[in-house]
Amino acid sequence: MIDVHTHLHPPRLFAAIRRWFAERSEWDLAAHPTEPHAVAAALRAAGVERFVFFSYAHRAGMARDLNEWLASAARDLGGFGLPLATVHLDDATYAGDMRSALDDGCIGLKVHEDVQRLGVDDARFDPVYRTLADRGAFLLAHVGPIPWSYPRDAGAARIARVLERHPDLNVVVAHFGAPDTLRYFELMARHPRLYLDTTMVFAANSPVGNLAGIETTLIEAHAARILYGTDFPNIPYPYDRERAGIERLGLPAEALEAILRGNAARLIANAL
Repeated sequence: MIDVHTHLHPPRLFAAIRRWFAERSEWDLAAHPTEPHAVAAALRAAGVERFVFFSYAHRAGMARDLNEWLASAARDLGGFGLPLATVHLDDATYAGDMRSALDDGCIGLKVHEDVQRLGVDDARFDPVYRTLADRGAFLLAHVGPIPWSYPRDAGAARIARVLERHPDLNVVVAHFGAPDTLRYFELMARHPRLYLDTTMVFAANSPVGNLAGIETTLIEAHAARILYGTDFPNIPYPYDRERAGIERLGLPAEALEAILRGNAARLIANAL
């Protein structure tokens, strides 16, 4: 497997994130590690060949230091983990921060609309997206405040605007685009560089899962544009549940391999 959606953060930031979940949700995350080598060891033990990780700048003034930490962590992990950078649009040097992060080994950008309070279609991202497209890097976007309330179709409309302005940009939408998955499937017909990741959608009893009305035949038809992701270690259940949920779909072997590994391998190779 290649897991394209995991979290690593500097210790103080990770501790703050864990406190947030403990105080504001019913998720019990204590069973999973936060130290980078421990996270990597858990993933390797679960059969992961490589993983993509990230953090996010939730305010101005922290993106550059975060990117340096992410790139350093990747080197310390010997390339087993591959970092996505973060930028904040209120930083005067955000476009340069993106270029520097790519030069330092990052393979793309993570945007988390809810945490960062930044719309993925904000026109200020345009120079960043042009850089990503030029370098073969990709954007992983958490669109809207999943798993909390979410206005239908609004996030998909923002992603559509990004792809219309940047047709050469590879864009991965987190959490299978839920609850707008069918809308994203429609967009894929017009945008060949649009992907979805599976994060927290197929795991049994996941608090995020939302596959109402999505038939397995549709998933199979779009298997070439689906990537395996988990949100590890910020998940309130064992790591293997996401893969088990995908395997329960009964997809053909070729489709299963594409989702669990092949699609991500090609996307990563394009970015390296």
